[in-house]
Amino acid sequence: MLLTENNIKAELSYAYLHAVASRAGFGCSWGSRHDDGAGVDALVRFKERLAPPPALTESVIEVQLKATSEPPTSRNGRFPFFLKRDHYDKLTSSDNGLWRFLVVLFLPENADEWLDHTADQLLLKKCAYWCSVRGAGDTMNTSGQTVYLPQANVFSVAGLRGLMARVARKEEWCDGSE
Repeated sequence: MLLTENNIKAELSYAYLHAVASRAGFGCSWGSRHDDGAGVDALVRFKERLAPPPALTESVIEVQLKATSEPPTSRNGRFPFFLKRDHYDKLTSSDNGLWRFLVVLFLPENADEWLDHTADQLLLKKCAYWCSVRGAGDTMNTSGQTVYLPQANVFSVAGLRGLMARVARKEEWCDGSE
């Protein structure tokens, strides 16, 4: 096979992001290899009034994508997800002008169930969740840090539009740290 299992998971996370962003009416583009080095896999852009003035009518967010086939275990309404230290550090930085979000696609354990299609439907199974750890601060761990994806933060069309409305209002929040 040309792609490893991890490569396939990554490609499915891109497809999920692109499908949701497109249906929400937002632009979606993949980051360059330079963006990837900065912890950015994709960019999602809106250009519309998502909130009353004086909210922004145009902006872009940066997305770091992850995918896993390990079953999520909810702890107090949140899914823990371990990030390598360099990925965590890039997501927590608040000294740049753009918002960065983590989006994690949880796939079924069995790879044969990840994607199914018929003449009537294309079905990518399971769900993705998002969080912000912007401003969460440094970690003392050298290998990485566990972040927490709220179960309420479903990466759906409605969820993405709600997230972008918060960005448009220039809200500051961190919902993925302990």
